[in-house]
Amino acid sequence: MHVGQGSRRTALNDGRLGRRTFLGSIAASVGFAASNPVGLGFGTYAHRMLRWEDSIELIGRTGYDGLELAVLPDWPTEPKRLSRTDRGILRARLDDMGLRLPALLDNLQAAHPAQSPADNLDRLRRAIELGRELSPRTPPIFETVLGRGPHEWEDVKHQMVQEVGEWTMAAAGWQTVICFKPHVSHAVNDVERSLWLVEQVDSPYFRCTYDYSHLWLAGLDLVESLDALLPFSSYVHLKDAERDGNRHRFLLPGDGETDYAELFRGMARHGYGGFATVEVSSQIHNGPDYEPISTTRNCYERMTAAMEMAGLTRP
Repeated sequence: MHVGQGSRRTALNDGRLGRRTFLGSIAASVGFAASNPVGLGFGTYAHRMLRWEDSIELIGRTGYDGLELAVLPDWPTEPKRLSRTDRGILRARLDDMGLRLPALLDNLQAAHPAQSPADNLDRLRRAIELGRELSPRTPPIFETVLGRGPHEWEDVKHQMVQEVGEWTMAAAGWQTVICFKPHVSHAVNDVERSLWLVEQVDSPYFRCTYDYSHLWLAGLDLVESLDALLPFSSYVHLKDAERDGNRHRFLLPGDGETDYAELFRGMARHGYGGFATVEVSSQIHNGPDYEPISTTRNCYERMTAAMEMAGLTRP
């Protein structure tokens, strides 16, 4: 369990979460089975300063099972920057390193005046096309946050449902799952809002990303939040967080209070079968003293030890 969480516990099973008929049917559609292998991944969001060829080699040689490819605007692997030749080389490098491609990472902003629905759909389409070229047999998840501020939730939630529903219908046509992440600074910032959004969109192609760092900052307990959200999550991010007064900072996994062995045991208990991917926050990788190579290796050692302690099987 998360250390020192007695005062943070939240009743996740109260009347506000009483939509069990709907949520139970969604959970059943995921088809989790006990003792599924869990892959350990690393996100290239942390490697913007590296050539993507070097990033792939570093992640593969370190021992990870897969990588999450950052496809954000102005990133080295933004889809419009990759030529046909680049894509062939990238796919070959993944194969050579024995790496899966579980997810693509972008940062779409739903119901936001700065990003039009047409622009968001175009970015989604470009990313999905890239993902299917790189991994045609198992198309990667499209992972994103949703934006807007926590105080805007009531004003924008129905608009979010409409726009996200359009994304989801497009992604379903390409057999691609969209996973959104509850973000402490965004409109969808906790379990309750996440489950409401999943219920409203009502599609097996729209799921959650479980990232406990954001839920910890929202004051939620590890086991309770995992039990509530993981059945509706197809992806997991690994990182930590800390508070300093009214400010927060994200940390590398293992630098905070999260009990990762407990997290992984909870995943096994739910029969989760997918990837758990290290995400290095921009608060870290944009810093002047950031070391991408040692960080990649350090996170691998920590998370591998926790997975072994939890008895998880890797691919």
